[in-house]
Amino acid sequence: MNTILVLVLAYNIIVIGGIGKYLSWRTSQQQQVTDMALGGRNAGVAMFSVTIAITYLGSAHVYGLMEMSFSLGAVALWFCFAHTILLCVICLGTGRWIRRTGTATIPELIGKLYNKKLRIYTACVAAMVVFGLVTLEAQTLGIGISAMSGWPLGWSAVIGAAIGTAYVCMGGIKQTMWVNLVNAVVMYVAVITAGIYLAYVLPEGWEGVVQHYENRDEAFKLSILSKPDLLVSFALAAIFSVVFSQSVNQQGMQAAMSAKDEKTIQRSLWIAAPINGLFGVFPVLVGIAAATIPEFAQLGPKLAGAALIINLLPTWLVVLLQAGFLGALLSTFAMSALAPATIFAKDIVGLHLKAALTPESEKKLIRYTIITIGFVAALMTLFFHPNVILAITWLFAWLVPFFFIIVAGLFWKRSVGVAKLVLFSSWLVNLLWSFTPLKAYLGLTMLENAHVVAIVAFGFTLVGNIGAKNCHPALFAKKPKSMAFAG
Repeated sequence: MNTILVLVLAYNIIVIGGIGKYLSWRTSQQQQVTDMALGGRNAGVAMFSVTIAITYLGSAHVYGLMEMSFSLGAVALWFCFAHTILLCVICLGTGRWIRRTGTATIPELIGKLYNKKLRIYTACVAAMVVFGLVTLEAQTLGIGISAMSGWPLGWSAVIGAAIGTAYVCMGGIKQTMWVNLVNAVVMYVAVITAGIYLAYVLPEGWEGVVQHYENRDEAFKLSILSKPDLLVSFALAAIFSVVFSQSVNQQGMQAAMSAKDEKTIQRSLWIAAPINGLFGVFPVLVGIAAATIPEFAQLGPKLAGAALIINLLPTWLVVLLQAGFLGALLSTFAMSALAPATIFAKDIVGLHLKAALTPESEKKLIRYTIITIGFVAALMTLFFHPNVILAITWLFAWLVPFFFIIVAGLFWKRSVGVAKLVLFSSWLVNLLWSFTPLKAYLGLTMLENAHVVAIVAFGFTLVGNIGAKNCHPALFAKKPKSMAFAG
């Protein structure tokens, strides 16, 4: 085992284990039961803003962006732009609204807006989607560990999944938030330093990188505007899938639900958006550069960027950078594992019990579910390694209709029939667009799943609710002021 791997693993074990043990000790001293899901709903600006920013700095932002920019170039930055827009939507909109309702899960909110059956349906789909994200986070953890150790990707992912499970297993969301604060400092010091250093270690500098693409008539890869077809198929798809799905995804909304109040969420925008948005510049530069250096390019898009970092940067900086990268990935893995575990405890098991789960029983159920999710994700990642960003955007499409029925139910009207129509038609279209030649038959191959699902969900929500009658009023509808009449 090499020095870099030993130091990076040691750092994460000390930080994760130390904070987890401390929080467990403090909870026992206060004679309280650890609130795994929401941490007591008292997260302040620092904890919430860093956690919401780093939660969305997962597999796609680290090695996923390296992989995508290796093939597509600078247009991959649109994935970062989409997440900056997302954080604006969360901090000014959905995060505040969901905190106001006092719910603990997105399916619980949908159940509150509509009915119990829709809560169960959406719980199953939401848990499936976030579990899919867990497997992708395990894969990218494996990429980092594999690059440092030379071990096979599958077994490296198993080790990453084990560490990621520990990240959240002891103290739940509060443990994750405290570890995030430490990792955020390490990560940004490392990324800024490495970004400056990179210009001095490339064999022919950035001039050589530019020359490489110009000689191959691929100068478009150096521009975020790229080519029109890529702007539609990738950039626009990224914005659609990220904004409409992640703004109502349990993975990120769980942090909003744990915030102290709405003002905390709103104020966090000025910290969360820059932390998240600027991060992606470095991995995109690494992927673009790695494709021009034969010894790294021959490794393929998955490992080229990670190999460049390990081989060109000095050891001390690689340790710092990999510790920061691993911290970001572990945070997303932890929140992704906590989300389906919370849904399972509250929307599937808890919903069907005659008596509510005690705090101690809920803590144990969530903890054991997290361990199970981590184990299954590790097992799957041992054998399957899909393209990270393409897989993520496909998974996100499943959650797009949630956005429309939630916004309609909060501010317009609540029709159970329309909500069902929106959900089932959107899911059916997503399946047909993925597994049949429908889009080729219609001549719409430029439209990705997220585009089509958003169009279908918006259309049915609009038309359905216009025609719907005898509906419940919106949850946030202004109630008419009572009038007093003189006798």
